[in-house]
Amino acid sequence: MKNAIVYLFCLLLTQPLSLYSQELQDDKATQISGSIGITNNGISIVPSFSLEKPASVFNMSISKGRFSFDPELAFSLEAKPWYSLFWFRYNLSPKQSKFSMNVGTHLGLNFVSIPLPRTQDSLQIQKTDRYWVLELFPRYQISKHLTMGIYFLRSHGLNPATLNALNFVTLYIDISEIKISKKATVGITPQFYYLNIDGKEGYYLTSEFSLRMSDFPIIFKSTINKTFESKVEGSKPFLWNIKLVYPFKAGKLRP
Repeated sequence: MKNAIVYLFCLLLTQPLSLYSQELQDDKATQISGSIGITNNGISIVPSFSLEKPASVFNMSISKGRFSFDPELAFSLEAKPWYSLFWFRYNLSPKQSKFSMNVGTHLGLNFVSIPLPRTQDSLQIQKTDRYWVLELFPRYQISKHLTMGIYFLRSHGLNPATLNALNFVTLYIDISEIKISKKATVGITPQFYYLNIDGKEGYYLTSEFSLRMSDFPIIFKSTINKTFESKVEGSKPFLWNIKLVYPFKAGKLRP
């Protein structure tokens, strides 16, 4: 009986230590994942703007511990670059916490085609606008399928002819992995957001819908964006798209 009690005590003592050891191993491992998507209308990270033509988007995430490097590259289907984002992010929250807080920064490149000066032909050159961006992303997981949060993004143009300051604040609800059949789950992420570009303001509603099949590698997504009131140049009254996304996970690289 005494030996059984000692064995049980040792088992309870070593269990949290093994979990802690596993967590340390996960922190040391480099995790790689990403996705490739194609859409009939490229919608920007600020969804009041779009490419107004089909586009492809490549996302990748390389993370280790609380740090991650998350590049995002977008192109038109004519193989012309649209934008490039190079995110560096840090997770301020401990693991397995319902409250999460991320901070991030990136150098963003936006590619714009403009007519070639002093020519009568329809020749165009590509102009690259550079932006420095900061983000703050607090959120709280209410349940397995419901998360609420706030996303704040501030962008500052580095080129003289670009916008000076952009402020983007959104309130969002993420409803995910709702089963509609044995093999299909849906998700919806409605967001109400405020946009201010160099003093010009706008109020919008956007939402992303997703459909995932357990035995099919492609995720079906759709984004809609509705303008309520806006003085921001380039804002469209209504935008929508359909997107096919192929996610991949390369696994873990251990030192």
